[in-house]
Amino acid sequence: MPDRQQAAIAATLLNGPDHLPAGLFLGDEAAILRGLRVHANSISHARLVALEETFPHTRHHLGEAEFNRLSRAFVDSGAVAGRPLAAIGAGFADWLEIPVAADLARIEWAWLESYHAAEARAFTLADLAGLDEAGLLALPVRRHPAVRTSRLASDAAALIDPAFAGAVALLVARPDAEVRLVALDPAAVGALALAREISPLGNPIAHLAEHHPDGGAAIAVLIDAGAFERVG
Repeated sequence: MPDRQQAAIAATLLNGPDHLPAGLFLGDEAAILRGLRVHANSISHARLVALEETFPHTRHHLGEAEFNRLSRAFVDSGAVAGRPLAAIGAGFADWLEIPVAADLARIEWAWLESYHAAEARAFTLADLAGLDEAGLLALPVRRHPAVRTSRLASDAAALIDPAFAGAVALLVARPDAEVRLVALDPAAVGALALAREISPLGNPIAHLAEHHPDGGAAIAVLIDAGAFERVG
């Protein structure tokens, strides 16, 4: 099939009958439109199911009817046009006006992004063995590629796990096979931001020493959670 025909079919399937060139499909116009409607309904259903599977806590919090209403409006808005099903949920949290629901959706999307992120060896507390103070502070690290942080505007984290009650941010990490969630304070979020690119471990340590009441414990929590990748 010529590339031009393939592009025309793709545009029609993605954008609807208005993009249907004359003579592209065999049959009368009514039959072609019926086929396109069946295809569109199948795509819409698959997108709605993908949103349900991506945001189970959000769906439970909102209730089935309200979640279905909002997810259908999100799909019908055109915001997801052309996306693969795995990426359907990007931006859904911003669509939600209820703070708890929006925070839940951000946490769940961060979890999914972390789960699918690139593999990398996480820096561990055991890697500190044999280092002196100068070596530890100079150790090059960067934020692990599976790390995500979700700042919260509500107490939504408690709906994920009661132990997270009062958390202002969550760390989502996957140092090995399992995704982990850890409550963070603003100082720890700032320390992680300093390691977005390769930098000495001393940079986040210095930040926590200045802004956290127990910087030593805070950096140990981040390392133990798999927040950093050792470089080199």
